[in-house]
Amino acid sequence: MNDIIWPIAIFFAIAIAVSIGTLRVILMVRGKRSLSVIISFFEACIGIAAISKIIQDVSGIYSIIAYGAGFAAGLFVGMIISERISRNIMSTNIISNKNHNEIEILLRDAGFGVTSFYGNGKDGNLKILNVICGSSKLSRLRKEVCGEDPKAFIVTHRLDGISGGFFYNIRPGR
Repeated sequence: MNDIIWPIAIFFAIAIAVSIGTLRVILMVRGKRSLSVIISFFEACIGIAAISKIIQDVSGIYSIIAYGAGFAAGLFVGMIISERISRNIMSTNIISNKNHNEIEILLRDAGFGVTSFYGNGKDGNLKILNVICGSSKLSRLRKEVCGEDPKAFIVTHRLDGISGGFFYNIRPGR
């Protein structure tokens, strides 16, 4: 019976440890140091308990497999947690040498908020389009832009600390 129970316990222990490790990293990046430290204590305790059980019975291949599977499952759950609690708000700058007005209209018609401004590039003046949206809408944004100009220059980066404005596919207060 213990041959089944311990691998299952190890699987869940490691899955939980890796999942809360993801949460810890998110909180740490957000500046929640105290909470990150507390979570890291539990993460380490759970991980050490599972590893010590594996070391007690090194020949137990099921425990080793359970550890690996638990790690993978924890990573998967951690990614879901990250998607749920992280604000993956992206800023995308688009530079098109030929169709910038058409792209601007196309994106506005698709529901994206577009800010346009002029800049100076290697070949002179150019129009720059900026769109803020959730990361889940980036592929749609790129598809719309590249459908109009496959050679458009597109740069995307993650944003933090924003307020006000219009954001496509981002719920207020999130």
